Amino acid sequence: MFRRDYYVILGVPRSESPAGIHAAYRDLAKQHHPDIAGPSGAGRFREITEAYKILSDPAQRRQHDYDLAESERAPSTGTLRRPAEPIGAHVPSFFDRPESILPSFDELFDRYFRNFTGIGVHKAERVEGLNLEVVLSAEEASVGGVLPVTVPVFQECPVCRGTGENWPFPCLECHGEGLVERRETIRIKIPPGIRHGTVFELPLRGLGIHNFYLRVHVLIASD
Repeated sequence: MFRRDYYVILGVPRSESPAGIHAAYRDLAKQHHPDIAGPSGAGRFREITEAYKILSDPAQRRQHDYDLAESERAPSTGTLRRPAEPIGAHVPSFFDRPESILPSFDELFDRYFRNFTGIGVHKAERVEGLNLEVVLSAEEASVGGVLPVTVPVFQECPVCRGTGENWPFPCLECHGEGLVERRETIRIKIPPGIRHGTVFELPLRGLGIHNFYLRVHVLIASD
């Protein structure tokens, strides 16, 4: 069973202190309160408030930690297969449709790139969700499978060693950025009989991404 990770929503590690959880909630609430963000921020504000309600209560936090641990340890039920079209033939990426990103693709990518450079990172910057919609056929949803999602990851350029220069010229390998891109694949187990609108939230810390988490929305296509 999928469990929502409230630590991911608040952008804090599972070992965070109560004071740190309160500080994260306060910063995010100020940013996403509908009075500031407008009606579009209402959903995000509810998520933040729900996460804080659970994590600020010691008993509910212990239960949440237990549920997360059980969810991560639980073996998959049934035989999983890689879904057929459209997922099998095309591995989705959250940068597939830049025109659908608000406020803009450039703003999102700049924030994403800062994660790896460490330059210009604001002290109050918290984890945000990268939303990705995946459409499954009714058959795929019924059978379940493994959904691969590609994530771009940047690392130090091996040619210029992160300087961006190959004296006396800019490094051609990284185009003077000092970083080169590689693709990592996250595999999400889709249980049989998944429902339309199910959301998976996954931390990306294992890929070195600390200012975003991945939120995958599963939609079922009507026949």
